[in-house]
Amino acid sequence: MVAGASTGGLYAYTDALCCGLCGTGAEVTVLTNSLWADLPRPFRVERRLFKFIDKKKQWSQLHWAADRFCRSLINSLRRNRFAVREHFDVVHFQGVGTPLLDQFFLKSLIRHLPVVLTVHDVKPHYERFVSKASFIKRSLQIPYRSIVHYEDGKRQLVDHWGLCADHIDVIPHGIMPLQNPPDPTEARKKLNLPSGRQIILFFGAIRPNKGLDILLKALEIIKSRNRRVLLVIAGGLLGRFNFESYSDMIRKYDLSEHVQTFIHFIPEEDVDYFFAASNLVVLPYLKFEAQSGVLLRAYAHKKPVVVSDIGAMGELVSSDKVGLVVEPGAVEPLAGAVINVLDSLDKFQSCYGPELESKYSWEHIAELTMLSYEAALNSKKPG
Repeated sequence: MVAGASTGGLYAYTDALCCGLCGTGAEVTVLTNSLWADLPRPFRVERRLFKFIDKKKQWSQLHWAADRFCRSLINSLRRNRFAVREHFDVVHFQGVGTPLLDQFFLKSLIRHLPVVLTVHDVKPHYERFVSKASFIKRSLQIPYRSIVHYEDGKRQLVDHWGLCADHIDVIPHGIMPLQNPPDPTEARKKLNLPSGRQIILFFGAIRPNKGLDILLKALEIIKSRNRRVLLVIAGGLLGRFNFESYSDMIRKYDLSEHVQTFIHFIPEEDVDYFFAASNLVVLPYLKFEAQSGVLLRAYAHKKPVVVSDIGAMGELVSSDKVGLVVEPGAVEPLAGAVINVLDSLDKFQSCYGPELESKYSWEHIAELTMLSYEAALNSKKPG
């Protein structure tokens, strides 16, 4: 298992998947960097890859880009040599790392070993030179099999990137198990949130594609129908983006009594407090071609949701019936959906039953992943 990420959602996903795979009897080795947490696990961890340096710690953007490229090149060499030397049955990549390099190094690796790739982001959030569309396309077409988390993602891999549908497996993203989830009352006390309000949570890194402006416009309608509503905005700002335009909207629509903000990176140890304290999680995204870690965290806390019909979100919520789905960018339908869910919280929470827990359990995810490995072992080399 090749895992470039050693923190955040992708790290948690890889860790949980590997534990599940070990439960099937598989012998698992994770190849990663030195930041991977040193905890007791049922699988082997090899910290042989270079970690990437925070851009803010570099002298210039050019220096950062050069440093990152060199580390990626060395990691690609180390990864291939290690995999071939160890004679693994299958090499499973968690996402494409550096497509500029992967289009060559993956091609080299499949001469020796079957390669399986999980495509977490069907389309990148941003295009950089090292991840140009042409590089991504070549890289995605190399593995024996590809794994994607939702049916529409499979369609996009076929239509947009030219992959063969017969070589793509749809395996859902498992729900992260909660370790000692906080009590809702205690969570509100810790975050200094009022006890008598119905809390809507907007969580995660704040970017224009997340649709926060649409939610604020909808909140003007929502508060006229529900004076108890409180929107909690929690997350950091990325890159050049700032919160000023959203602050202007809060003043313009007279929302100050209905909005509480936590505009900074939320450490992992505090994340569950925000979900435990909320009544409803809203993801009004405008553009998003991936599975949402925020949505899956809401699932883990059994929180009703309102989501835009994009990426995997609309597909999952419609199927699982744990909330409502609206068209992206539609203010009035979003407001109506939030009002309806807040009026029927028990109805939507009741959908989080044993069947849903089984569907997203890591035991089930691991079994499906093993079937993908078997298909890779029994298939011919792509091309």
